[in-house]
Amino acid sequence: MKLLDILVKDVPTLNKNRPLLDAIEVLDKEKVDCICVNDDGKPVGIISYRDVLSKIGTQRLRAVAPESLYISGFMRSFPVVLSNDSSVRRTAKLMLELSAPALPVFYGETFLGLVYKREMLRFVKDSTVAAPSIVRKNVPIVKSHDRVIHARKLLLDQNLSMIPVLNEDGRPVGIITERAVLKALIEFHKYVPEKYQRARIRQLTISSSMVANVPILEEVSLGEVSEKILKENLPGIIFSEQSQNKIMGILTPDEILDYIVRSFPEEQ
Repeated sequence: MKLLDILVKDVPTLNKNRPLLDAIEVLDKEKVDCICVNDDGKPVGIISYRDVLSKIGTQRLRAVAPESLYISGFMRSFPVVLSNDSSVRRTAKLMLELSAPALPVFYGETFLGLVYKREMLRFVKDSTVAAPSIVRKNVPIVKSHDRVIHARKLLLDQNLSMIPVLNEDGRPVGIITERAVLKALIEFHKYVPEKYQRARIRQLTISSSMVANVPILEEVSLGEVSEKILKENLPGIIFSEQSQNKIMGILTPDEILDYIVRSFPEEQ
């Protein structure tokens, strides 16, 4: 399997001058982590949940209605361009270094499409490596009564796509994701008048935004967990010890990319 085998050619695309809420709507509808942004018909960058979350919720934008924001203020220009013969290992390495949810592939001046981070999991679909051996350990956790703005800070500061949510007994009951936090903040800014926002933002808790009923696994192969993430469109998996009584860590596409960088030869 080569990089071109997982290339997404028909990429959801919006003009950079479209409203920001249009981009969020397309992200939700297409169930992708980012979409392509064009300028006069030419692909020039991407916009992702993280790109928006890094600015939404800041004091500078607190007084600005989400309806008046535009994609151009949140998009990122293509950080690097892949060629049609780029290696799998180099692509994984670049995605990690640049925190890129996708990278563009060009043939000369011709845009071929995007390679999504999530699609990179297909390269390990037959792996028998024990998934728990590559989980990210010592991850932060939150409680359902914690504030959404606290979850936002953790997600951004530690470059995470998801954080386990525990109940008062320390058992995992769900996850909080970039998408969930962003949607909660957008709704908050749309419906809470500015003069009340400073006080009420402290009352916005994770309980109303978390994703419940997420898979919690113990002993599975890397191939099996990759297939599950792809099939169920999950941001990642929680791994537990001792019959789900203690969190071992999480496994997201980032940990799998790191495994690819460490395990694949350069020419692949």
